[in-house]
Amino acid sequence: MASQNIIKRSLAVIPYVAGGFATLDLPRAYDYGTIGIKISGTINITTVATAVRAEAPCQLVQRVEIVADGKNTLYSAPYWFGAVGNVKRNSVAQSAFGLVAPSSTAVASYGINAISWVDFASIGAIRPKDSNYRSSGLSLFQLRLTFGQPGDVLVGGAATATNIVVEIFSVETIEIPDAKGAVSTPVCMKKVSYQEVALLATNANQEVRLPAGNQIAQVLLRTEGAVTAGEPTWTILNNAILSSGVDVRINMKGEQIRYLNSGDYGRVPTGVYVLDFLSTGTSPEYLTNVWDVSGQAEPKVVLDVAGAASNKVQAVITEYIFPNGASA
Repeated sequence: MASQNIIKRSLAVIPYVAGGFATLDLPRAYDYGTIGIKISGTINITTVATAVRAEAPCQLVQRVEIVADGKNTLYSAPYWFGAVGNVKRNSVAQSAFGLVAPSSTAVASYGINAISWVDFASIGAIRPKDSNYRSSGLSLFQLRLTFGQPGDVLVGGAATATNIVVEIFSVETIEIPDAKGAVSTPVCMKKVSYQEVALLATNANQEVRLPAGNQIAQVLLRTEGAVTAGEPTWTILNNAILSSGVDVRINMKGEQIRYLNSGDYGRVPTGVYVLDFLSTGTSPEYLTNVWDVSGQAEPKVVLDVAGAASNKVQAVITEYIFPNGASA
């Protein structure tokens, strides 16, 4: 019988570059379950701010991407998604675990800290490693970060950064061959993508098109704006319909989605609505419950929303890709 070893290791420390980019070549040998991305250092407020932003200091990293062989994007999402939006990992009361934001809007220096998780493993599933990403055989495997500005963690005001670094670490699986030389193989690949839509006007039929061709496990929506641009809020989404043609899978009021999410995960961050096919409270998740859109041309979310100049909806979509389109 094949067995496994788990390896947990630090990979790199990357300096933060305000408004810049960073690329890290990841080791290519084992099966990746999780990549942790921790940011810490000091924010110096130089002009008094109106407020410290919700989710701060996640704004220091605008986007996280994992790319294989220089062309296949496995993961592309804002840093906040893996930090406060990772509801599978952050169940119960851990949605803000590890977040340390500036404690005041006054001119001074403040220590900051955040941790974001890129999970290839299916957290909460019967066998999480079924979707681990096998990196052996790749010619290139990269983590790419897009940085924001120090002042992005504030509403108003201005700031600089001192000694801010990003630490990268991983949890990987080493599969051990059995007596016949066979090893366990991940049965599917997990893919995360992201899009943003401006909600300039009130609309009962605002469409957000979803990727077609794979199996959708989750669509996480985050609404922002309303009173303060860029800030998450519960006041924008009235209803959400997840459908493809006559195949309607979810049709719920925004408040109902929040209550269901609370029952499944314990709590969710402000402004976040999770349309999820896998979670059922504390029960284990079955990947067979994914929504198969491999033969459908137009999966989408239709939203009933309140519009304004600063209102937006962000959608982070989690898909699974199974060989020959078959689910686990």
